[in-house]
Amino acid sequence: MDSEREQVFSSRYACPVCSHSLPELEPRLFSFNNPMGACPSCDGIGQVGFFDPKRVVAFPELSLAAGAIRGWDRRNAFTHSLLTSLAAHYEFDIEAPFEDLPEALRDKVLYGSGEEEISFLYLNEKGRSTVKRHTFEGVIPNLERRWRETDSATVREELGKYRNIKTCPDCAGSRLRPEARNVLIGHDPRGGERHGQAIYEVAAMPLSTRDRAAHRA
Repeated sequence: MDSEREQVFSSRYACPVCSHSLPELEPRLFSFNNPMGACPSCDGIGQVGFFDPKRVVAFPELSLAAGAIRGWDRRNAFTHSLLTSLAAHYEFDIEAPFEDLPEALRDKVLYGSGEEEISFLYLNEKGRSTVKRHTFEGVIPNLERRWRETDSATVREELGKYRNIKTCPDCAGSRLRPEARNVLIGHDPRGGERHGQAIYEVAAMPLSTRDRAAHRA
């Protein structure tokens, strides 16, 4: 060819830069009722379940020791000992109302210590204490892990009390997989860098707006 610009041709729907490939565009790709088109994060439902901090911390006016988080108070020796060690490490009062703790400390309790290791005191079978250093998983990651690993309907029913529903963060409620969401048609009246609108956006338009958009395309 006369042009010095390199042109790449492929028999697949693939990006020449990152090599990400797309399936062939066909009707089932745009149906959230079909596994081919459904968002893999929410299975085409548009919503996902999550452990809601407001449900996990049912009584924020209470202290951790008194039962701000059910199952982690002084009546539960193992989990309470974890929080006691956590409080000693970060120097906060386990008897103080949970809502009065700084947000950063509340996040440590709920979401864990990250990569920071903490000294935890354990009692062995003979009643002797031993110290082990490891990260703190966090109350919510602990619940999430137990939810994933259990096959018990009873356990799921109990854990379900702490869960809520939110719009799927990956598909923003469109229910479609990424490939389908990024197929654009027509003209985007909002302007910007996009050269069209996604099919699910067009489908959500009132008929009058959709008709005007079709005439402008």
